[in-house]
Amino acid sequence: MVNKWSYETRQASGGLLRFKIKVTKDLFAVGPEYIALVLTCVISSVTGGGWVASKVLARSHERVKQAHERLRDSEMRLHEVEEQVKRMPIEYVLKVDFLREIQQMHDHFKEINTKLDRMIEKLLR
Repeated sequence: MVNKWSYETRQASGGLLRFKIKVTKDLFAVGPEYIALVLTCVISSVTGGGWVASKVLARSHERVKQAHERLRDSEMRLHEVEEQVKRMPIEYVLKVDFLREIQQMHDHFKEINTKLDRMIEKLLR
């Protein structure tokens, strides 16, 4: 493996240093340290990618479970509301219906009262 490094330093505007690096390598001559470095990078990227994928999948699974629970809770509340609506005619009455029934009772009592008055008049004669 042949490496040629040459450094040129120049001061640029603003006081920054720039480095110019020239590297010339023989492409087919690879030492064991480069093989180890490449294997280490591949293994770490595969395991890191697996870890990230497992975390993403776990998070999405948790979100699906939460959405399922919210949906089940919504269904339960909807069922309770439907049951209340079914019981509504039995337990509740509209104001108009209530007033109509009261008026009918009042009319019925008037009829009873007039009948009683007639009967008392007949008895007193």
